[in-house]
Amino acid sequence: MRLRSVFALILPLLFAGLPGWVQAHDVPPSMVMLDIGRDAIDVELQLPLSELGAGLALPLAANPGTVVPQYWPRIQQYVEDGFQAHSQDGRAYRLHIESLVMKATNDANWSSNDWVVVRGKLQAPSGMSTEVFALDYQVILQRVVSHQALIYVRRDIRNGLMGDKPMLISTAGFGNTHIAVDGSGGSWWQGLRRLFSLGMRHIAEGPDHLLFLLALLLPSPLIARAGRWQAGKRIVASVRTIVSVVSGFTLGHSISLALASAGWVAVPTRLVEVLIAVSILVSCAHAWRPLFAGKEVWIASAFGLVHGLAFAEVLTGLDFDATTLMLSLVGFNLGIEAMQLLVIAATLPLMLLLSTTKPYASIRLAGAGFAAICAAGWVLERAFGLANPLQPVADWMAAPPVWFGWSVSLASGVALCVLLLGSRTRSPASLSLGR
Repeated sequence: MRLRSVFALILPLLFAGLPGWVQAHDVPPSMVMLDIGRDAIDVELQLPLSELGAGLALPLAANPGTVVPQYWPRIQQYVEDGFQAHSQDGRAYRLHIESLVMKATNDANWSSNDWVVVRGKLQAPSGMSTEVFALDYQVILQRVVSHQALIYVRRDIRNGLMGDKPMLISTAGFGNTHIAVDGSGGSWWQGLRRLFSLGMRHIAEGPDHLLFLLALLLPSPLIARAGRWQAGKRIVASVRTIVSVVSGFTLGHSISLALASAGWVAVPTRLVEVLIAVSILVSCAHAWRPLFAGKEVWIASAFGLVHGLAFAEVLTGLDFDATTLMLSLVGFNLGIEAMQLLVIAATLPLMLLLSTTKPYASIRLAGAGFAAICAAGWVLERAFGLANPLQPVADWMAAPPVWFGWSVSLASGVALCVLLLGSRTRSPASLSLGR
């Protein structure tokens, strides 16, 4: 009876304090990120140092700076013993630990903000797919029974995951260390569609890329004479110029996108962003006065290489196998091209029709001036770290209202009808834009 009375007093106190303990989240969980390729899985283990120290029975948290140089071999062996994967037929994946680094966070809810980040690769057995496999995860969990590990799939093209929104697939804990992973519901076609939409969104939300191209296209319906732009270019010639410029830009950014995504070319992001702003200034200067008339395709190709490096930021670091990377590049690049063509299709007929009117000179100068001002703002921001005074304008261009897009498309559709009707009433010899 006396023992029962003691429990009757203690249990209410424990449960009274439980909600506060649960809400505090004092002990951070481990996080396991999986990047699933065609025949290999890149893994990243984010292990809280205090919990890892308890799991190894070592005072790691006392001196985080010595953890990597002093305990690298022991931590590596510990992870290899506690983290294993098997294929459907029971064969083991081969785990190779590639790096071990320290990371610090700043979360007031956690008692420890020092982490060990272990990166490695799980190689599937010969002939086996990575669609379905099983994980046996016991890192830290063997000794620290209250610890949990959150298992995420961060990248899996077959299921449309590209790293921006990791999917939590399971939580490992004491008594629950076997995790079944089944991604067979996905397909490469689904992944291609996801990458295609990602490419479209990337170019749509990047007004600097479109401004460069549109500014370079502004003088396409014109002829350079005596250092000035003049009307008089045939429609067929204008369209041919536009197609060549767009093709050159496509070729340039496709080459650099492939090279950078494969890890063969690496240029500082800040430098790339500054060069993109400079490319807009160059195309604007050409729209004011002909600087390289007849050579626009070469300028588009050269600066396309720079823009492709920016596009590659989305795919850089995926470290996929060759087949997966190739599919990623195809889907993403097709999405970029589709959005470019949509924008050009929505503006080209209107630009061609306006070029036959006297106000087009003012429109060309105003459009190039607007793009140049935007580019100058980006130079201030990207090269010198200053606030961009035109940031609200840039934000508006990245997500313009729906009515604006429909209005431009409607106006361009009307312009196309006018051009087609005009072409029927003229002989081929007299078909030209401007007099």
